[in-house]
Amino acid sequence: MVPTSALALLALLLYPISTLYGGPAPQPPSSTVDNHVITVSGEGEVLAKPDVGILVMALQSTAPIAQEALEANARKAKAVESAVASMQLSPRAYKITSATLGQAGGAYGMVLYGATQSVYVFFDSSDLSDATKLTEKTAAVVEGLRKAGAVPGNVAGAGLGGLLIYAVRDSGGYQKQALQKAIANAHDAAQDVAKGLAVKITGLRNVSTDYSFGISEMGNIKLGGLSFSLYSTKNDEISVRATVNAEYDFK
Repeated sequence: MVPTSALALLALLLYPISTLYGGPAPQPPSSTVDNHVITVSGEGEVLAKPDVGILVMALQSTAPIAQEALEANARKAKAVESAVASMQLSPRAYKITSATLGQAGGAYGMVLYGATQSVYVFFDSSDLSDATKLTEKTAAVVEGLRKAGAVPGNVAGAGLGGLLIYAVRDSGGYQKQALQKAIANAHDAAQDVAKGLAVKITGLRNVSTDYSFGISEMGNIKLGGLSFSLYSTKNDEISVRATVNAEYDFK
């Protein structure tokens, strides 16, 4: 258990807010008492709504010489940049990752080199609110990228034939809310224990935290070059859970 002074301060500030947040009920807390220390656990859960759609495409080139494969992919990347410009997408609306190079089997034992890059096109929450328009817009972008040399990314389980997944831009805000609920729940549990022992809690000694996310459909997939933490194959709410173990001194 790692002492965390910032979390301890947050816990003290949040004592009165245990009833402010709705959502799924936390698991019943556990508790132990030893050497004038009450140890309790608490869990909090909030639901995060995806606010960005990510179209996943790829650039792939092979050649007997590594540099030739990289140069071919670079030309395709330039073509993609021209294509998105013609579609009037802003530079922030798409991303092309750096190329990775590997070996690919060739005929008659000849070694081929393969260069690969990911192409991501982002759709904001206003696009996600209308499924029909999102499908139409996505189809138009896919067609433009195909003409530029991109191929489908084929993310397992993703919508629109393996092309579109969903993410939450600011997962930290949801983690903080879940943590607040978990700490409030742990504090309530500690107060119940103290009341049963006819003692008074004098301070918070240690807090340790852990997070988990309801993303079983995506497993632990992370899209290379992106910093999102929460992904989903559907435009549905994602469960964000925090668990805390807290030690309280008492007298």
